[in-house]
Amino acid sequence: MADTHDERTAPSFSLRVGSVELLGEQFSIVKAGDSDTVRAAGFGSPSSLAYSVFGRQSELLDVRALGDTDPALAAVRAYDDGDPALLETIDIHQDGTELRRAMWRAARLVEPGTLASYGDVAAIAGHPRAARAAASACGACLVGLFVPVHRIVRASGKLAGHAADIAVRQALIDHERAMGMGR
Repeated sequence: MADTHDERTAPSFSLRVGSVELLGEQFSIVKAGDSDTVRAAGFGSPSSLAYSVFGRQSELLDVRALGDTDPALAAVRAYDDGDPALLETIDIHQDGTELRRAMWRAARLVEPGTLASYGDVAAIAGHPRAARAAASACGACLVGLFVPVHRIVRASGKLAGHAADIAVRQALIDHERAMGMGR
């Protein structure tokens, strides 16, 4: 459950990107330079994910493909096959305040196949009165799946977000439960 904090600026050399099929959709991963740290991950194109992290600078960078044996791609494939354990071993990095990073670390502790409320995540992070901060951190997460924000719900137990986002989150939860993850 590493969270690297030494890559604060966009690389001046290259991005490495790759995609794998997850639940019948394209799931992409973005890494900077030669680092193995995941900087962005989610459903959609690698270029849109890279833009979400590096802005317009991402359009100017050399883009190389991740190899088929890349550990992050392998972790997503294993998750798709019902084994989420490798996701926890992947180094990630997101820019954010210490409070946001604490919320992301706490969200990584929520077991597959289970749900936790934003308040639960805030309590795990050591800030029990910061449920709104947990919700904000989950909404700003750029390394989805590696930080399983799809498992985080409102206190009522309902998923939050835009309709398309809710559908993806529900599909991931359903996949985990169907595969017997976390039980």
